[in-house]
Formats: sequence, C-alpha cells, structure tokens
Amino acid sequence: MTKTSLPRLLAILVLAGVFALLLRWLFVTTTRPPRIVKAEIEVAATALPPGRLITAADLAWREIAADAVTKGEIVKGDAQAKHVLGAVVRHAVAAGAPMAEKDVVFPDDPGFLAAALAPGMRAVSVAIDDVTGNAGLILPGDRVDLLLTQRIGAETGAPAKVASETILSGVRVIAVGSQFRTGDDEGRGGAHASRARTVTLEVDPRDGEKVAVATRLGQLSLALRSLATAQPETAPPAADGPVWGRDVSAAVRSLADETEPAPRAEGPRSAAPALPLVFHGGRSSGGGGGGGAEAVPQ
Repeated sequence: MTKTSLPRLLAILVLAGVFALLLRWLFVTTTRPPRIVKAEIEVAATALPPGRLITAADLAWREIAADAVTKGEIVKGDAQAKHVLGAVVRHAVAAGAPMAEKDVVFPDDPGFLAAALAPGMRAVSVAIDDVTGNAGLILPGDRVDLLLTQRIGAETGAPAKVASETILSGVRVIAVGSQFRTGDDEGRGGAHASRARTVTLEVDPRDGEKVAVATRLGQLSLALRSLATAQPETAPPAADGPVWGRDVSAAVRSLADETEPAPRAEGPRSAAPALPLVFHGGRSSGGGGGGGAEAVPQ
C-alpha cells in the first residue's frame, strides 16, 4: 500500500461510518411512534343525579389524547370553558363520564333555581343576620336545621316565656342571598356570604307552609349539620318537645316560681239553704234537710 492510498482509505472509512450513523438515525426517527399530545378533561367523580348542585367533591380530572377531546367538554387550563362547579345537573351523568356544558344548568341561566329543586320540592327564603345565619359560614349545598325562637304569653300581661324548638331538620340550602355557587368566595365566610340577608331552602309543600307560619311567630335561626349526620326520614325531630326559657336559665325559673299563683285553699263548705216546709195531709217534707218528719197541722 502506497503512502498516498492510506489517507484515502481512512477518509473512505470515516465517510462510511458517518453514512451508517445517518442511516441509523433516519431508521429510528421513522419507526418511533409519534408523540401524543395529552389534555385533561373534567369528569364526574361519582354518579350525578338530575338536580344535584355540583360541588368540588363531585368532579375530577382525567388525562386523554388532545385530539380525542370533543366539542363542549371542559379542558383544564382553557380560559374560554365554563367551569361547572356550582352548576346544577340537567340530566343524569355516570361516574367517570366527561362533563359538558350541555349536561348542566349554570347559575346565570334562566330556570336555574327551578332546575336545582328536586322533583316535588319547593324553594322558600328566610331572613337571617350574622348570628342566625352562622356568620356567613353556611353555603349552598349545606344541610341545616331550622330553629324557631319565640316569646309566649307576653300578650296576657304576665312575664313572657321564651321557647326554642327545631321545626325542620336536614334541609338543603339552595342559595345564600343571590349566591348559588359554592366557589364564588374564597372559602367559607366570604364577603358575599357574610353580607347575605336571606337563605333559600329546599322544602316540601307542607314544610313550606310551616316556614311561612314560623316567620310570623318569632325569630328563625340556622344550625349547620355535620356531613356525617344521617339525614332523617321525617323532617321534624321534635320528640323531646320545645326548650323553654326556664330550661336554660335559673333566673327565668325563679321568676316563674314567684309569678305562678298559689293554689287556692278550700274553705269550709257553707250549709245548704233550708228548703221550704211542705204539708201533705198529716205529713211534711223539706225544711232544712229533715224531710219526712211528721207535723200536726194547726
């Protein structure tokens, strides 16, 4: 091999190696599966019945191929999509099914409140303040007890008695003021909830009549129920009767004992008035209870 052929041979070998690497790279890139673009869509975490007010626990995110997203599905990060939190389910949605705008009624849609009611139920509003409304900590979707506090007997002139009783139990809150969503404010006690002066409850027609009467009897208060509390089959839990003022205040008990009239003492019975003396032939009757005594006629 000559001195001039050796460099030529090395150049050929280098070019062959580069060509082999180029062929391998082309083969790998052409046979590699295409990169799939992913997207997260909003799905139902559990089965959602019609009329359900959607909370955060009802929703989840599922990753799918971006080209599999259909029109109307809610994609995470899409600023144009409406979020269904606080909306009402229009028709039944199976667990794991994608949530679409057509499946729900949004709070700003006409007929939202009617859609939020269960079949056969009614919506009734009661007035609240910062105390009776749990300082704005009650939100749509919560379950509450409705308490009535009233003064009894004031119209008679005697000291009034204060009594409180639970008239409805396990009632669902539909709206707080004009707020239907649970996520309009940062957590519980948001600005809107604290300013609200009415709470709208879901009741049956008979309970709606009870609430209407109760608003005229006294002050209504809300008591928030625990999520772990089983919902009663019958609404009024009044088995123990009302709680009176004397049940919680020693001062009221003392005042009641002082104002209660003492039992009336029974005096000696007066003698019965004398009956007239009547003569029948040779006998007489009456005359002070000694009837039957004989008398001689004058």
